Amino acid sequence: MDRKKIYLLIGQKGSGKSFIGTIIEKKFGIKFVRVEVWVKQIKKDRAVDDETYLKQAFEEIENGIRDSLNHTDKLVFESTGITTYFDHMLENLKKDFQVITIGVKADSGICLDRVQKRDQTIHINISDDQVSMINERVKQKDFQTDFQIINEIKEEKELVREIEKIIGLSEQTL
Repeated sequence: MDRKKIYLLIGQKGSGKSFIGTIIEKKFGIKFVRVEVWVKQIKKDRAVDDETYLKQAFEEIENGIRDSLNHTDKLVFESTGITTYFDHMLENLKKDFQVITIGVKADSGICLDRVQKRDQTIHINISDDQVSMINERVKQKDFQTDFQIINEIKEEKELVREIEKIIGLSEQTL
């Protein structure tokens, strides 16, 4: 029996992970799960680097992803991938599902500009300094992914072609 698939977008804040997740859902019919919605519900007044919050956030994400996969065979979600709680969640998900990791990269200046302009109702609102700190940690961790998308100044149709290749290759080889 084929294992259920998770496409996991990993990258800096503002790199375009949500945009790409939306494209994957719209063009390829793979459900994009906005995990940030779950995380916002438990954040309350805690700082984004509060250890108790981070641990709880990734437990919530893992449980939500598992629950979502009760209703579909494939889904996509996103993360910056910088905490040990992320690593633990990913390890757990890989035990039960086929996880395809896609690195999404963009210039730090472009990322910051995108974060400043994006819809804050669907994202956790953080300061420019926090964005810079998180994005620097993403670069330092240098998570090795199965595939990579450089998302700086690409049109949607170009991203669709890249995603199509990734999905096609992941169906054949992973």
